[in-house]
Amino acid sequence: MNLMDVLDPELIVFSPDLTDKEDVLRKISSMAAVKDLVGNATEDEVYDAFLTRESLGSTGFGHGVAIPHCRIAGAGGFLAGMIITPKGIDFDSIDGESVRIFPFVVGPESEAKEYLRILSSIAQLLRSETVRKQILSLASTEEVHRFLKEQTRVEDTAPSRRPGMKMMHVFVQNEDLFDDILQIFTGSDSVSAVVLETHESTDYLMKGPFFAGFWDTSVQRFNRLIVAVIRDELVNGVVRSIEYACGKLADRDDVLVTVTDLHYTLGSLSI
Repeated sequence: MNLMDVLDPELIVFSPDLTDKEDVLRKISSMAAVKDLVGNATEDEVYDAFLTRESLGSTGFGHGVAIPHCRIAGAGGFLAGMIITPKGIDFDSIDGESVRIFPFVVGPESEAKEYLRILSSIAQLLRSETVRKQILSLASTEEVHRFLKEQTRVEDTAPSRRPGMKMMHVFVQNEDLFDDILQIFTGSDSVSAVVLETHESTDYLMKGPFFAGFWDTSVQRFNRLIVAVIRDELVNGVVRSIEYACGKLADRDDVLVTVTDLHYTLGSLSI
């Protein structure tokens, strides 16, 4: 499930009159509350749900984008829209930049996995500066909807073959990149994915007297390992997305990707 699976064309609006974060969340809540998918939730209840989510940390994604989202008890499904404002609004974004593009999602409390996939699909789409600039250049909601549909269209032209599985390991030593890389796996159709906290071999070698003096014992690097089992046909796309998030892998010394064949898999992991 991605953005276009849940995007309501009626909820794409241009709003030049919005001035602050409260205005944005109020506008989104009033738009969502009239839709049947939010169940019996009132505008105030939807607004409170957005405020509760924002209290956990701003949904200001950075680069002029925020992705307000919340879960509503009794919601019958997912609902997404987008507010575009020509002037930037302070939304407590992680990079401090004012926000002009506000895709938003409202969903049920029980569908965490699909919820994360939708959010991840939006985040990956709007990482592109070209996409952001194009959205801001459009003049109508119809053009925005058409453009988003074109960007998220999946063309399955690969020849049919027996589906296979791969095991992917992604070693990350850059804390600033970790969340972006992890989102890629959340948004893909992975069978299972887990994150492990790891240690470099130097953490152990420096404790042995033979290797004393070779490493600085005061340096404690960030180390995480993402382990995922994914379908064959998704591997290249995942690797491209990782390079989109962190740059060319061949030029990095803080991210390592390995892919191996699997003869079979049994069982699964819940999110």
